[in-house]
Amino acid sequence: MEIDAFSGNLRRMEVFDQLAEQYQGEHSHNPFQAALIEEIAALLPSGTSVLDLGCGTGVPTAQVLTESDHRVVGVDISEGMLRLAREQVPAAEFVHADFKELADDFGSFEAVTAFFSLLMLSKAEIERTLDKAFGWLKPDGYLALGMVNFDGDSLPFDFMGVPVTVSGYLESDLAAVLKAHGFTVVSIETVAFTPADGPEESQIFALARKPA
Repeated sequence: MEIDAFSGNLRRMEVFDQLAEQYQGEHSHNPFQAALIEEIAALLPSGTSVLDLGCGTGVPTAQVLTESDHRVVGVDISEGMLRLAREQVPAAEFVHADFKELADDFGSFEAVTAFFSLLMLSKAEIERTLDKAFGWLKPDGYLALGMVNFDGDSLPFDFMGVPVTVSGYLESDLAAVLKAHGFTVVSIETVAFTPADGPEESQIFALARKPA
C-alpha cells in the first residue's frame, strides 16, 4: 500500500510539473470558479486566513484572495506549479506537500478551498480530506469546492494528453457526502464550462459551512 501511494503521488507530481503553464492557460479563466472565489472573499472579514488545497499556480484563487486582503496558505504536490505560484502571488505562503497527508493540526482557517484538486484522489481519500478540512476550519468557516460532474472512483482518464486517474460525484451525491462529513451546504450548482483548448465539461461548484 505504501509503495502504491508513493507511486501515485509521484505520478501526480510529474503530471502537474509538466502541465503547469498549459494548465493555467486553459483553466484559470473559469467564470464560475471566479464567482465563487469572489463570494468567499466578500464573506470573510479582511485579514482572515484561507487554506487552498491543490493551489496550482496560485491563479486565480490565491491571487484574488490576497488582493482582497486575505492571508492565503497554498499547498501543492507539484514544484513546477509552486514555482509559478511564488512568482505570481508573492503575498501568499506556499507549501510543497501532498495535501491529503497534511497533519490534522496543520492549522486553523476561516475558509478552505479546493478547486478540482480532489479529482485526483480516490473517493476514500476525498472523504478523509473532507474530514481533515472540517478539522482545519474554525466554527462558521467555509469550504469551497470545484469538481467535475460525473460518478466514478479512480477511473483512468486522459488529462491534457497525460494519463491519470480521477474520481467524481454527481451533484446530489456530492451534497450528501458534504452533509455526511458535518458540513451545511450553502449552495451547489452544476454548470457547463469549456476550457480554452478542450471540450465542454460539466462541473459542480459547492459552498459549504462548518456549523458554529
